[in-house]
Amino acid sequence: MNDSNQKRFLELRDAALDGRATQEEIRELESIAMASPERLREFAEAAAIHGELCLLGIEAREQQPTANPVTRETKGSRTWRGITWAMALAASVLVATALWNHNANPADSNETFAVLETTVECLWQTSTVPLAEGQRLGVGHLRLASGFASLRFDNETQLDLEGPADLQILDPMHCRLASGTAVVTVRDGLRGFVVDTPTGRLTDQGTSFGVSVKSDGASVVEVFDGRVDLEVRETGETRSLTQQTSAWLLSQQILSPNEYRLPSTNDARRLTQIFTSQGDGGDVWIQRDPENRKGPEDLLLVKKSDELIEFDRQIRLRFDFRGLADQPIERAALQLTAVPSGIGFASRTPDSTFSVYGRSLPNEAPPLSPNTVPWLDLETETSDWSLVDRFVIPKGSQSESHTIESASLNDLVNQHRSDIIELVIVRDTPETMGGGLVHAFASSRHESIPGPTLRVWQ
Repeated sequence: MNDSNQKRFLELRDAALDGRATQEEIRELESIAMASPERLREFAEAAAIHGELCLLGIEAREQQPTANPVTRETKGSRTWRGITWAMALAASVLVATALWNHNANPADSNETFAVLETTVECLWQTSTVPLAEGQRLGVGHLRLASGFASLRFDNETQLDLEGPADLQILDPMHCRLASGTAVVTVRDGLRGFVVDTPTGRLTDQGTSFGVSVKSDGASVVEVFDGRVDLEVRETGETRSLTQQTSAWLLSQQILSPNEYRLPSTNDARRLTQIFTSQGDGGDVWIQRDPENRKGPEDLLLVKKSDELIEFDRQIRLRFDFRGLADQPIERAALQLTAVPSGIGFASRTPDSTFSVYGRSLPNEAPPLSPNTVPWLDLETETSDWSLVDRFVIPKGSQSESHTIESASLNDLVNQHRSDIIELVIVRDTPETMGGGLVHAFASSRHESIPGPTLRVWQ
């Protein structure tokens, strides 16, 4: 907590509780308190104590004889005014606390709190919300292939999205920018608007700023006015940026523009692509009930159902790292290309989350074939497997590339870079109604679309 901010918070808190604060100072106090759950709790406790002390004072005076009733009346009025301040502000704090807690959770999926104000030459790739100009928006996912779109929230925050970009709206104070560029401007006095990126979190402290997420997940942030707090997702490192400053938000650290080194052509020369068709690698989909196995063999199918579980499917991949240069792997990325399966209906399937688990291949493992590899129940067979990462495919999306990168994947390939590693891909989101979509990715046997690929940089 910044010392100057804390000092100002205490000044405003005391003035408010004593009844000396102006309306402008009250608004400033609410803004500062709303930006921090610790300050909200601190103010609530102080307001409660202040109210109790005022009440005790009144009770004590009312039990004593008074020679000057006019003077007593005057003091009582001032005291009640203090109680009124305390109770009113305590009530405000309770509302604010409830609002803060509400904002920490996903908003009601039916609630709208923003409007798609302007669109310029927009080519939308996919979206889970209506995209007509003037359309009210709530929780949703937007993928803008090209063009420019401006969103205005009811709290007067403006978010300008520049395509290509991938944006999730999570609630009135929280978005996630997976790729592309956005410019955020909040109204005076509002603080705490959050933009998550693949590598960290940006928390607005009353400002205007731009953020651009690059293809490798790294983000560059530039503050035009005010202040933005940055936090690295994996390490927890924080930094505040002020007006006319910028920084790179990376997976492990925050760097100034002078410290950041753009990937050079030398990095490209160290890139190695490993396909499932190489060596003793392979790719296959497994059905829970092999007697009912039916589907195209040039695709990799995955599905989860709560009722017809015999039709559940999962994907197994093997990558043969033997022959790779014996040097540490700095970065690894799994590339998958989604394709339509032709089985089930996308309109009957919600946004779906997938998990990727990995392990090194045991010596006794059977060849990778739907006839030899049994169904893997990750609820009971977890000893060899560790979670690598999760990713989401929005409702209706069937033809996109997906890149899975994480520290866990880097660790797995580094520990076993002279062996064979095996990955299993499962869908976590169950079918919510009959006839749901079977998701699919291209296999190594597909005629025109690349199969699963592990890209490693050494």
